Amino acid sequence: MKRRTLLAAGVAGLTTATVGRPAFAGSPARRPTVALVPLDDRPVNTYCPQMTAASAGARVTLPPRELLGRFFVPGDGAAIARWLTATDDVDGYVISVSMLAYGGLIASRTAGPSLDAALDNLAAIRTLRSSRPDAVIEVHDTIQRLAITSTGTELDTYRNALVDWAKLYDQVVNLGQEELRPRLDALRAQIPDQVVEDYLAARARNHQVNRLMIEWVADGTISHLVLSEDDTAPVGLARAERVELEAMVTQLGVGDRVEIFPGADEVDALLVARVVAAGAAPTYRVEYAGVSGEDWTAQLEGVPFAENIRRHVAAVGGRVVDGDADLVLAVNTPSTGPERRAADLDAFVGRIGELLTAGAQVIVVDPLIVNKADHDLVARMESRLDLAALLSYSGWNTGGNALGLALGHGTARWAYLRSTDRGSGVPELREPGLAHAEYLLYRFVKDDPWKNVVQVEAYAHARAQGWDPLALTPEQKTYFDGWVRDRLVPITERYFADHFAGHRVVLGRRGAKTFTATLARFESARVELAWDRLFEVILEPRLRLS
Repeated sequence: MKRRTLLAAGVAGLTTATVGRPAFAGSPARRPTVALVPLDDRPVNTYCPQMTAASAGARVTLPPRELLGRFFVPGDGAAIARWLTATDDVDGYVISVSMLAYGGLIASRTAGPSLDAALDNLAAIRTLRSSRPDAVIEVHDTIQRLAITSTGTELDTYRNALVDWAKLYDQVVNLGQEELRPRLDALRAQIPDQVVEDYLAARARNHQVNRLMIEWVADGTISHLVLSEDDTAPVGLARAERVELEAMVTQLGVGDRVEIFPGADEVDALLVARVVAAGAAPTYRVEYAGVSGEDWTAQLEGVPFAENIRRHVAAVGGRVVDGDADLVLAVNTPSTGPERRAADLDAFVGRIGELLTAGAQVIVVDPLIVNKADHDLVARMESRLDLAALLSYSGWNTGGNALGLALGHGTARWAYLRSTDRGSGVPELREPGLAHAEYLLYRFVKDDPWKNVVQVEAYAHARAQGWDPLALTPEQKTYFDGWVRDRLVPITERYFADHFAGHRVVLGRRGAKTFTATLARFESARVELAWDRLFEVILEPRLRLS
């Protein structure tokens, strides 16, 4: 929205003061710090948790970059284990088992890393608990997805067949649908034995580690655990594994400390927000654009989206309620028919505007379309809302990914704004406000114009030259770093000018007074491909407050 005078979230009816220096006298409090072992080195698992924390006046410390690996090169789990046990003076730990045990998400999907080596690396969590008995140790692991990673090799030939086989196997062997056995046997005959054996070996190893992590919750080694289902479906081997893990959680009585839900890439940021917002216990009311989330299951997921919301909310330390709530989750769900879509979106965006005007704290979750924003929604938001007034937005990748990224950012920011009214020890307010605005800009640009426009053009350009967009050579990657930068930096600058420049962002509150600053200028943006493929991009905008 191009009007320049709207205030950011939750300031209706309050006296405002524009801030040009730290709002409160005295020494700023020590910045809360979270030590993070990320899922891998992509921005969603490094930059997004860092910006989630920064928007709440906290910081994330990561292992040295060279230990995290890159794409098909696994991270050094043994070295990361040593880094982890040597890291202290932090307010909490967020640890990805996939990275610590195997070297990252992609490595976890292969049979290469041995169980013994994984267990040796994971022993660092036990050491951490022994040396820091009161530490907050947040851990997440993945329930392996149905599909293997695309490698640009002959293995990709069997990728879809393996997914179909894993679904049929579950239906026939676990669910007793014997009428499907001929299809199962015929499909199995098309896949080489070694491919299936490696696939099952990785699943068996990962499932054993999943179980061990639940046991470590039960004995107090782990404070809280998330087991995320990476790109799943209502049936399949992942479903069967989840059911067994859920039964184990119930048997050990740890349901209040373990969540299992569809997702993966969002969990680093979500658990960082849990640490940052510890003790806040927020409540959330959910409002939908179309059908209820009780009646809709997002693509690549296996539970109704409303249930996924409840589980993600529990993971960040909150709960869903029906009435008055601290925050509103505005969730973009499908309409009952195409003829209703425009009206539903108009009403949905109008409702968000009403909530913002009334001072509500609003998080927008856009899970409808896999891998990108719903442009029809975003275009309406751009024309009718002050985007800087939102606590957060995400439409990135799967439904669970979009949900967790928006929920983590919005919750951390809400908890921070709430804490600025406590009196003494108020931290410096401008830096968190600036980080919040930069992250909001990042989310809108990356999820809509990058995914819906620039990436589409980049894929077409690569294929026109006979290049594989998901497996670029180093030379091709260098070429596309420049190609993408030349397009995405101007788009980001223009997006800021159209939808953020001149708008005010809330920095903090003291009693009846709300302190704000104006978003004055786009400074720069770092842009390059994260890996040797066109699927994701590094985008780090830098802004200036007045």
